[in-house]
Formats: sequence, structure tokens, C-alpha cells
Amino acid sequence: MPHDATIANEQEPNHMIIWLDLTIGDPEQHINLKKSFSSQSDPKNETPMKLFDKDEDDILDSVGPVSVDFEGVVFLLAAFKNAERCIECFEENQHKRIFFIVSGSMGQVVVPIILERFPHVFTDSVTNESYNSIYIFCGDRAYHARWALAFRNYVQIFDDETALLPRMVRDIADHFRVEGRRQLNDDPPNYPAAKHRLTWSHELYQRYGKMSDLSIQTELNEVNELLENIEKKTKSSSNEDE
Repeated sequence: MPHDATIANEQEPNHMIIWLDLTIGDPEQHINLKKSFSSQSDPKNETPMKLFDKDEDDILDSVGPVSVDFEGVVFLLAAFKNAERCIECFEENQHKRIFFIVSGSMGQVVVPIILERFPHVFTDSVTNESYNSIYIFCGDRAYHARWALAFRNYVQIFDDETALLPRMVRDIADHFRVEGRRQLNDDPPNYPAAKHRLTWSHELYQRYGKMSDLSIQTELNEVNELLENIEKKTKSSSNEDE
């Protein structure tokens, strides 16, 4: 299934975050966003090592994406200050489900190019609906809203990273919830893959709940119900095999 996220025993995740910003290497910039990434992939660890504190240059200079922990879920991260290298990364990873953070000035240049060359990256292959998972971070929302209007089905605009982060966390949680449900609707159902996606979704919804005053109880209830059904089905299947 295209844009399908990985399960735990695959070699690398099939979902990734690409981040393009000229100021990404500045330690005084994007502090809250950077704190969301760590090199510790165990979500149970309460004090993961903050990735950008130590490995910032390695991330920016790396040939390909690096595996990171993003709010408790293993992700691939590729960070760039160079637009051409960023576009090359899209070329090389266009089969993945990508969440794209970009500054307003660089987004004005690369978003039209990326959506022209890789529209499938931001389109649901099942429903053909667009993903609005391009997150434009800027200082002047009114200005950037003018050029971004042509891409309104794909972009969200923020001038505050404390608003951007929860939105992206929720969007990723929604993605895993939908993917988990689709795995259960397969014939036959792929229970292990669905369980991984729904577990990730649950983790991210909980993180989102701590960041935002908005209720996600309906989504959490759905995820919990699906996980309980998986547990019952797998236990029943195990008993039949004995």
C-alpha cells in the first residue's frame, strides 16, 4: 500500500519529516520544534537525548535522512538549508509519506516545484484527497497566505511554532489511525501492522492532549476500541492454533 508506514521490524520507517529553513542551524531559532526530536527511539524513556543539541551539524550534512524519535515515534528526518538538496531528497523518497516543514521564503520557491513534480506525495492513494501536510512557518502570515492560496489544499501556515508542533503531531496521529484502520480492512487483516500504527497513533494523541486544550477523546476512544479488537482477534486465533 503506497504511503504506508512501517512496522517495527522493518529496517527503516516509511514515513519521514523533511525540514527546509535557512536558519535551521541557528541554536537560537526553532527551539521548541527542535526539542521534539531526539536520538532516543524508546518512547518509554522520559529523558531522551535532544537530537539538535548534539548532532545538528551531522543532520544538516548527512547524505540521507537520519532515524530520530519524534514525540515518541520513530521517524526519518532530513533537514536542509539548501533548496536544491531538499528537492533531491523528495526525488529520492517520493514513495514515503512525507510531512514537510518549510520557512515562508523558501516555501514560496520550493512548494510550487514540489507539488508540480511530486503531487502523489501529498495525495491519498486510496481516496485521492490531498494531504495538507506542508507546514509553512513564517513571520508574516498575511504575506505568505497570498502565494500559498493556490496550494491551500496542501499547506497550513503558522507564525508560532508552539501552534505548528501540536498541529503536526495531531495530523501524524490521524495518519496512523487511518492507516491502522486500512490494515484491518485488508483481506486478510494485517493485525501486527495495524497494531503498530494504532499504537503510534495512541502515543501521539496523548502527546497532543498535553500540548493542546482541544479534546481528542473521540479519536482516542476509536483507537482504543480498535486495539482491543485486535487483541481479541489475535488471542482467539492463537487459541485456535493450540
